[in-house]
This record gives sequence, structure tokens and C-alpha cells, in this order.
Amino acid sequence: MSISIRQIGENDWRLLRQVRLEALQTDPSVFGSNYEFESKLTEEDWRISLQSEDSGIFMLFDDETPIGMTGVSVFRDDPTHRTAIFWGSWLAPAFRRQGLSDLIYKSRIEWAKTHPSVERIIVSHRASNVASKYANQKHGFVFTRTHEKIWTDGKTEDEVCYELKLNV
Repeated sequence: MSISIRQIGENDWRLLRQVRLEALQTDPSVFGSNYEFESKLTEEDWRISLQSEDSGIFMLFDDETPIGMTGVSVFRDDPTHRTAIFWGSWLAPAFRRQGLSDLIYKSRIEWAKTHPSVERIIVSHRASNVASKYANQKHGFVFTRTHEKIWTDGKTEDEVCYELKLNV
């Protein structure tokens, strides 16, 4: 087993589509989107999601086999572009609980540190997602707030929010 992670580009759109749709089918309750919507996206939609300098999408591999993905983007609700948000993390079930979240966090934090305007990162998770809680805290994220949210599966549960201030 040789695990690696790399940022993917526009020409990797098929790979992104494959892994993202698998993630939405395997763990639909942890995402802000759903399989029905994303399975209808066009090639152009997938390519556009990989073109922005204000977003980084990373794919995890076991040798050449894709086993997970994650994303980081400049937060669209921050007009100053000083905030990045983590999103879309997923690992194939067979690769969970092996410490691979460390690669996921380090890659996204490094991306944010090298972005010219980002000064802080925000992340959130469903309250029942204990693995995300521990991973966030392990990488220096500090709890900021909790609020009730209706998730894509229709269930109401708290969303727990964190932030990491970067050394700028």
C-alpha cells in the first residue's frame, strides 16, 4: 500500500466525478449536496469546478487507485477573500481509521497558507460526526459556534463550526 495525495486539475474531471458520486452514494448524510443532483452535472460543470485559483480539490490514491477526496475554497460569503472553507472530505470505507485524515488536513492547510489572501480557515461538521470533531481539533481548529441545521437527508441536527487562524 502506497498512499499519496495530490491536487487535481481540469483534465481530471472524470476522476473527480467518479469519486464524488461514489462518496455521495456511500455517505449521503455528510455532504451538503446529493447524488441525484450531482449525477446530472455535465462535463463542463465538472471541469469548471477544477479551474478556479480560489479552490483546490485533492484526491487520495492507493498506488494509482483513487480512495478519497477533499476540497478547500475561498469562502464565497467573505467579500475580503480572507477566509477559506474546507469541504467535501471523503475516504473509502476500507481506508478509514488509518490516520489518513492527517494528509487531508495538511494538504488543505498548506493550500490555504500559500493562497495570497487567505488568513483563516473555517470548517464545520454534523454534531454526530465525531471523527471530524477529533480531526479538526488535532489540527488546531478552535470551536466557534453550534447552530441547528436541516441536513440534505432531511434530518435536523446541530452543525458544529471551527476556525483556524493562519500565521500571516
